[in-house]
Amino acid sequence: MDGPFELSKVNFVIDGDGHKTAAILPIELYQQLLSLRELVLESGSQSISAEYTFSVKQAVAHGYPTGAKNKPGFMVVKGSTANGGGAESLRPAVLALREQLLAEHVLCRQGDEYEFMRDYQFSSPSSAACLIAGNARSGLDAWLDKWGRSLKDRGYGKKR
Repeated sequence: MDGPFELSKVNFVIDGDGHKTAAILPIELYQQLLSLRELVLESGSQSISAEYTFSVKQAVAHGYPTGAKNKPGFMVVKGSTANGGGAESLRPAVLALREQLLAEHVLCRQGDEYEFMRDYQFSSPSSAACLIAGNARSGLDAWLDKWGRSLKDRGYGKKR
């Protein structure tokens, strides 16, 4: 027995160049592999499905953090909306990013607001929140999970 799987019972089909092209294995091993695959898929989907929402004025956006927990990026998903206009306090970089996203057809104007036509990866939760709100925001506080916990509550951001 080789670990939890009996690998000694696996036979390989080998092509003329000596490369393994297929494997023949007992049904019990195949069923174990299928069960393992389901566990992996379930655990992976749980981390991605940790979805966060940010609602402000007319805008409602959904997304999830990406990258390192101490300095996360943030993925806003297709169908999310952002407020039109913008406060005078909005940084020029955020205004420039909005113009870039419009030019790249990531954002599309829908009346007084914008809609994300595809997923977009922001460099931080705050840059995403600022663009969506149309004013300055702390993304670590703005994005909430389905239980009302912020990214900061969930341990994202720099630690002191």
